[in-house]
Amino acid sequence: MNKIIETGTDQLLANFKDGIITLTLNNPRYKNALSEKLTPYLRKILKKIKKDSKYKLLIIKGSGNSFCSGGNIKGMDNKTKKKSKANTIKNLIKKQNDLTGAIYSLKIPTIALVTGAVAGAGFSIALACDFRIGNKNSFFVSNYSRIGLSGDYGISFFLTRLFGESKAKEIMLFNKRIYADEAYNCGLLNFLYKNNFEKKVKEICEEIISLSPFALAKIKENVSMATYGDLSKSLRSEAKNLVDCTYSKEHKEAVKNFIIKK
Repeated sequence: MNKIIETGTDQLLANFKDGIITLTLNNPRYKNALSEKLTPYLRKILKKIKKDSKYKLLIIKGSGNSFCSGGNIKGMDNKTKKKSKANTIKNLIKKQNDLTGAIYSLKIPTIALVTGAVAGAGFSIALACDFRIGNKNSFFVSNYSRIGLSGDYGISFFLTRLFGESKAKEIMLFNKRIYADEAYNCGLLNFLYKNNFEKKVKEICEEIISLSPFALAKIKENVSMATYGDLSKSLRSEAKNLVDCTYSKEHKEAVKNFIIKK
């Protein structure tokens, strides 16, 4: 049964069904731009998701024809003048950690459904997710340098990890739109479905939900360790996590089911 979750704002919709929590950025008039009526509530619900084991998969999507256009550019000039520079930096660090940092560190799998424009901090949110699924209308653009900004919410971190330094700089400096086919071919999109989009997304979600949540959390941990550590550290992490998995009830049930199917 589909359960609607109250978020405290009409700019963020949430529903829960069969272990999947779906968050919808709901400000289509402004291409789901991040605002004070949206992001504080998004941060709040991410904290709840982290603490509650009933959530097995997180999906983030946008209303209308955009995923998220990033920050509200019209309000940027006023924001920088209200606080001291030091306090502004401190505040932004916390906001980043509580949003893209929170998404990236979740133990459950995360999916961004990209069915339109992705820009600025919205780009960062999509990149913070484990997987990005797009359709024919998907496109990505940085836009930071166009408004004299260097990037935030982890975009330089995520792009550099995905592409390396040179390509990350190209995407952020030149602001070329990366449309669906190119996004899929270069790895920005993990999956691209031009037809039967909802059906294909449902199939992927069902496959993820059928797997051991404990094992998936450990896989995410292993991959993060492989990214930052050397081989020795990675091998130690893999060994510990694999043995942890063998002691889990989920592993024993999965082996039993596998043997039965054989």
